[in-house]
Amino acid sequence: MHKYRLLLLLIPLLSGCAEPSAEKMLRDYTQRVSNALEQPIEFEPGAADYPVLPPRRERRLETVELREGLIDVLRLRHCDLLPLIAERNSNLGRVMTPSQTLQYELRFLPAVQTCEQQLQDRINAEPELQPLLQRVREIRQHKEQQLPRVIWNGIYTSPEMEQQFSRSATTLPLQAPGIANQAQQLLDPFSVISRLATTEASWPDSAFILGLEQHYEQLYRTEIGSQWLRSVQLLSYTMNQVADGIEDRLARRPICFNQQPNNRATIIQNVFRSFYAQEFQPYLARVDQFGQRWRRLHAELQGPLPVPESTAHYFRHLFDTDWPGGLTQQFYLAQQRHTDAWQQLLQHCGLMPGSETGAPDAE
Repeated sequence: MHKYRLLLLLIPLLSGCAEPSAEKMLRDYTQRVSNALEQPIEFEPGAADYPVLPPRRERRLETVELREGLIDVLRLRHCDLLPLIAERNSNLGRVMTPSQTLQYELRFLPAVQTCEQQLQDRINAEPELQPLLQRVREIRQHKEQQLPRVIWNGIYTSPEMEQQFSRSATTLPLQAPGIANQAQQLLDPFSVISRLATTEASWPDSAFILGLEQHYEQLYRTEIGSQWLRSVQLLSYTMNQVADGIEDRLARRPICFNQQPNNRATIIQNVFRSFYAQEFQPYLARVDQFGQRWRRLHAELQGPLPVPESTAHYFRHLFDTDWPGGLTQQFYLAQQRHTDAWQQLLQHCGLMPGSETGAPDAE
């Protein structure tokens, strides 16, 4: 009984040790600015307002399957292709996941290329192999032609990648050292695959292809992509709300007269130093740094691949800094507006860097 009571007493203490969320920090920051300005600033960000990832049927590119007849299959025994063909034609082969299909195709194409070379080496001594060589060449050409579509489907219609664009995730953590490098490690293997859509890329070794499912599993175990989306949305909302509050307060009546600091200015300066500079700005910088890396990695992934139009529109809305009304563009516009509002406020009270009581730089 005593142990049970002790546990009940410890629960609040343990809960208090939990790492605070970014949303809580942003709410607190907004409230501190509101109190310092004596100006109401609402903080009700609501649910995600960025677009939903297009449905899988819109993202999936059509591919033409090759189904070998019995005679063709028996003829391909010369190249040890029968096990691969049987694998694809099995019951499990017909219901492969996007990642399994991609892995299979990445195993099959080199096998066909090897088969073609072997037959080419034997054709002078065994001219009767000419029809088979022609058929193998047709299969190889077909597989190479379909490869960019297969790669796109294998990456961007997979549940593992879809998870990175969920609208139900929380924010990126407040303290996340090395998270940009984590993004690089997650997507680098898929960049290796996407480059195979170009003729200049070198083919990865069999160990890499056989281990592809491990990279999908690592992608499945994290939500950093969708967390970044939520962080950008909340930061944009917070910065616009705070900018509104500062602008409305300065328009209502002066805080400082003749740019001379007063008691209210001291409170504002303390909020700027303790909450803007030490909490808000470092988190903003981390989210921005991660976002720049994340957007660049997806651009590299998609560069060699055919992207369905609805999906291309979706990614432009999320990632393009010049897309009107897009998530990233609104993020940078809110950031500039927020910075300008703080600079106006600090200048109004003679607190800009360089003045005797100047605050740290608001950039």
